[in-house]
Amino acid sequence: MCPLLIFLLICSGVESIRPRGVRVELASFYNPADEFSCLDGSGTIPFIQVNDDYCDCDDGSDEPGTSACPNGKFYCDNKGHNPLLIPSSRVNDGICDCCDGSDEWEAGSACEDTCLELGRAAREEAEAQAKIALQGFRIKQDMINEGKVLQDERAGKVADKEMMKLQLESQKEAVRLEKEAAEAPEKEALDFYRQLEEEENKKKEEEDKKKKDEEAEQYFLALDLDKDGYISRVELQTRTGLDTNKDGEVSEDEVNFFLAGHEQFDLEIFKTTGFTLLKPYLDLEQQNSEPESASNTESSDDTESVSVPTPEDPQVYDPWRANQAKEEEGIEAGEDEYDDDEDDKDDVDYDISDSPPADSSTHKPQVEDKYDEKTRGLIAAAEEIRKKYQDVERQLNDIDRDIKNIKEVMEKDFGYENEFVVLSGQCFEYTDNEYVYKMCPFDSASQRSKNGGGETRLGSWGEWLGSQENRYTQMKFTGGAQCWNGPQRSATIILHCGTENQLTAVSEPNRCEYEMHFVTPAACHNPSSTHDEL
Repeated sequence: MCPLLIFLLICSGVESIRPRGVRVELASFYNPADEFSCLDGSGTIPFIQVNDDYCDCDDGSDEPGTSACPNGKFYCDNKGHNPLLIPSSRVNDGICDCCDGSDEWEAGSACEDTCLELGRAAREEAEAQAKIALQGFRIKQDMINEGKVLQDERAGKVADKEMMKLQLESQKEAVRLEKEAAEAPEKEALDFYRQLEEEENKKKEEEDKKKKDEEAEQYFLALDLDKDGYISRVELQTRTGLDTNKDGEVSEDEVNFFLAGHEQFDLEIFKTTGFTLLKPYLDLEQQNSEPESASNTESSDDTESVSVPTPEDPQVYDPWRANQAKEEEGIEAGEDEYDDDEDDKDDVDYDISDSPPADSSTHKPQVEDKYDEKTRGLIAAAEEIRKKYQDVERQLNDIDRDIKNIKEVMEKDFGYENEFVVLSGQCFEYTDNEYVYKMCPFDSASQRSKNGGGETRLGSWGEWLGSQENRYTQMKFTGGAQCWNGPQRSATIILHCGTENQLTAVSEPNRCEYEMHFVTPAACHNPSSTHDEL
């Protein structure tokens, strides 16, 4: 007998004895001539107890065609359409779950066999999806080719910039040597002027110190009433200007303050410590005594001298009381100092030729004005080379930054064949009733209100998050804006095959965790390789 005929007879025999609700691949376990062993090994029962509407096996495998076992499974053949496996609890529940009606096998079932009709619709849908997949796959090939071109262009840009970098580094070294050669005489000239300036400053400091010491000596001589070479407490207590609290006497505490921890002042200590403390108060005391001295004494010359008031001067200058007195007389403080100037205005003879230049008030001499012409020339030459060096450095920094940015893009994972390269740099939007969502592959995701306002960042590009078989089915964006009293926002992008790049739906299944659906040809596969699955 023909082997094929024998096989068909065996198959038909198996099919004829296969109990209701049993999958074809499990039919061999259900042999009426033998006892039935539960598929999970929990027991063995006479075959007559299979589908007897009583659950004998723990896994429900003895009741595939009834609803006796809560964990049983019923298999729908659904000839003409797709087979289906349903929980056995749905068997004979009055609802047609199988399109062939086999799950409602009891008498009086109203289920009709709609498998051919549904199968036709499913096949048409499958054919339409296969057509879209084929078109998308063809577009994907173009995206792969375009991605290769883009990556090659980027690699070419990196190579060109690396060459430019080598040239600029060589130029930088040459300019550096030129700069050092120009800065050497400049430094020598500036050091010379700096030394002169330091000497002048030192000389001025010495002169200022000498002048201050001479002034301090004059004050010391005026305060040393007994001419014993020391300023004592008693001598300080004679100075009414040291009555800081204006109670009419110079107290021990006030004297202690001015002595600054010393019992008395000799000349050297007075120069370093006492003079600085005492001078403001003594000058204030002297200013108060000058008006009275001027009214009682006629001076025959304009010779300026340092005068320290004597202890006999009765008046103590109090600026607060002086201003109070002027206010009572209706005179503003300081107003009377300029009254006499008004009478002299008409006597001034102006000469236009003597007037200062119009911009004299704003003229500020340049630093170079203090140098001679030769030094200014050295500075200008060195400055020109420095600018040239800085320009080369700036170009090098720009090239380094460009190379880094291009390499960062090239090193991103754009798929098995770089099919996602062309999506880099693009953004796609989806609008619902409240928000406008934006997703930029390999960059960021955000949302903004339809009514205006700023964008809220939902995350930055993180990684591919697909399955182990194909990781390029989901994108993950993380590190978005912090939710109020919650986590940072994030977004998962689920990719679907299609003929266009389009963001089709956005939801928030969990708080601050967004889910976006993105259709793109880059997610399509060759339909011929998945034909059997369809």
